[in-house]
Amino acid sequence: MNSEWKSFLQEQGASFNEFGVIEHFGNPELEHFLIKHGPVLSDLSYQALIKVSGEEAFTFLQGQFSNDLKDVTDEKGQLTAYCEPQGKVLALITVFKQDDAFYLSFDDSLKDSIVKRLTMFKLRAKVELEDVSDSLIQIGYAGEFADLDVQRALSTKIKDIYQVEKVSKEGLEGVIGIKLPGPYHRYSMFGDVDTIKQVWETLKGNSECVGRPDWSLLNIVSGQPEIKANTTNEFVAQFLNLDKLEAINFKKGCFPGQEIIARMHYRGKATKRMVRLHISQPLSLTSGEELVLQDGAERSYKFTIVSIGQDIYEGSIALAVTTLKPLESTQGDLKTADGAIATIEPMPYDLSEE
Repeated sequence: MNSEWKSFLQEQGASFNEFGVIEHFGNPELEHFLIKHGPVLSDLSYQALIKVSGEEAFTFLQGQFSNDLKDVTDEKGQLTAYCEPQGKVLALITVFKQDDAFYLSFDDSLKDSIVKRLTMFKLRAKVELEDVSDSLIQIGYAGEFADLDVQRALSTKIKDIYQVEKVSKEGLEGVIGIKLPGPYHRYSMFGDVDTIKQVWETLKGNSECVGRPDWSLLNIVSGQPEIKANTTNEFVAQFLNLDKLEAINFKKGCFPGQEIIARMHYRGKATKRMVRLHISQPLSLTSGEELVLQDGAERSYKFTIVSIGQDIYEGSIALAVTTLKPLESTQGDLKTADGAIATIEPMPYDLSEE
């Protein structure tokens, strides 16, 4: 993390854990509750940001990622996946473009491995990779009326999902905003440390600052998976619902894992899917671990945790990958070994197979 930015966050009351991630800003119970409606403001420095430039940058990245980079412009970003040859997801990446350069935002725990892999495959292509994580600071803003807040406070209107806009307010013109999927209006913003400080102060007057665990809850309730070091290379793209999230383009041509992913799409259906679970008691599990539930007939069902957090009222809420077919014949409630009831909640998008 940029040292100047970290000092600024500490002045704001940020409490860091042993991994350098912000847990809260001094009032965890209030912050946790307000995440439901917002507005909330969060540091997103745990996301790496890699700049890819050069005259062959488009051609190179088009052959690496699952989505079609032709759809990425200075005004439109996208979610895409970087996969290995068997179709398993190495990283989930938000891609946007500015001034003929592409920017890749993904979990920082994967930065070294992803940059190494991209460097290996670019060979002699006229492509430059630059880590700009410390020079372009990333923050998040979300809330039921966050669209109006951004429009009024920053003189900028960002309406559509993955729409990209430069902030219009005088003095803040260098900041880039992207609208993210969410249960309500949610944004990621990028800028140099001095300008992002001003954006933070501008938005803070109408919001509560929150740490990573609370911001991650927004991904969970939105059905948006997170891939970190402990879940990289674990799930085939469709198992994470990436086809439902429009992160895969089946007509763009070859990319690593394309054959496996396309075969699953055209010849059959995904045997596993990511579902959202609510468990009536808090769980101490983390991403990548297995949760075993039993029904009333004592039949077991295995779920692999993608992400998990504490529900704002009680218990835990999680995204987890499971085999769907056995769930069609469950009897009674699903329960943990300790007897906590687990409910499969509806996703905000359709999981039915075409």
